[in-house]
Amino acid sequence: MTLLTTHNPIRPLPGATASELMRIFIDQDTDALLVGACLALLAQRVPEAHELAAFADALSEVAVPFPAVPAAALDTCGTGGDGSSTANLSTLAALLLAHMGVPIVKHGNRAATSVCGSADLLEGLGYDLARASADLSEDLKHRSFAFLFAPAYHPLLGRLREIRRRLGIPTIFNLLGPLLNPAQPPLQLLGVAHEDLLAPMAGALARRPTLRRAFVIHGKDAEGKGLDEASIEGPTTVLAVSEGRVAAPQVLVPRELGLTLPPRHALRVADRAEALAVARGIFGGAAHADFRPAVADAVALQAALGLHLHRDIGLDGLSASLRAARVQIDGGFPLPFAMPTEVRS
Repeated sequence: MTLLTTHNPIRPLPGATASELMRIFIDQDTDALLVGACLALLAQRVPEAHELAAFADALSEVAVPFPAVPAAALDTCGTGGDGSSTANLSTLAALLLAHMGVPIVKHGNRAATSVCGSADLLEGLGYDLARASADLSEDLKHRSFAFLFAPAYHPLLGRLREIRRRLGIPTIFNLLGPLLNPAQPPLQLLGVAHEDLLAPMAGALARRPTLRRAFVIHGKDAEGKGLDEASIEGPTTVLAVSEGRVAAPQVLVPRELGLTLPPRHALRVADRAEALAVARGIFGGAAHADFRPAVADAVALQAALGLHLHRDIGLDGLSASLRAARVQIDGGFPLPFAMPTEVRS
């Protein structure tokens, strides 16, 4: 264990050291108390891009592989941890984008810090989280949507779940989830909950050889609190990543996109049941009893960013793409998988 005494984990770690540390974390023989202590130390500072990349690479090496994906496959995800309790905007946007012909290979899990995780929502809508990789590849080919349930592809992380729960604080693993999609999609829309994570996460994506383009985003709500998604209430900072380079930040302003300030807490859900009801409202369109205009606007904004990544057109004309996505939502759209009868009603 000289690794843990030679380097102070509060200081930036060399890439090779970060990789070795991650291997120690997932080693079944490593003492849980030691892992917890190291995670607590790492949580005291913002990780650097090369550390995030090294941690993610070490975990990807031991992940269950997924077959090759289309050159335009996209993942939409966030780090979580903003405490906003909003509806599942990135998941709903992913389903809308799949309906619009964008191949979506989404990686996600059950709720950790939110009231309803992407896996919780999809399962509640009738999605089979246990689908085999071969079936998921066919889904992606014919329906433009596949959901990769994280525990099925990262089984070695299971031993850390209890350690993290007992710590009771966000750890480096809260940030690594969006970097661990086993399909390694070439396009990614990634939201971060804290502004100081924009550059490290964008830098980590830029180091991924399979990535072609990404938007790393951080929004602010009406009260100035951070969101791990594009905001319809306040400004959203966007870092574009392309072919290994991170561009200068750009800022989106809702009113310049034609959006009006929604009622307070219009995006929030109290529990999984409400999250599912809001989702049904989005799929059902503007005439549905559970339709929320503010959620529709927010989903349309995330989807518009995904469309621009897919089309490789930067942020120019985003307001027009947002309006087009909103028209799709207002008319309702089907899911790329069958829903049970009790969910359809």
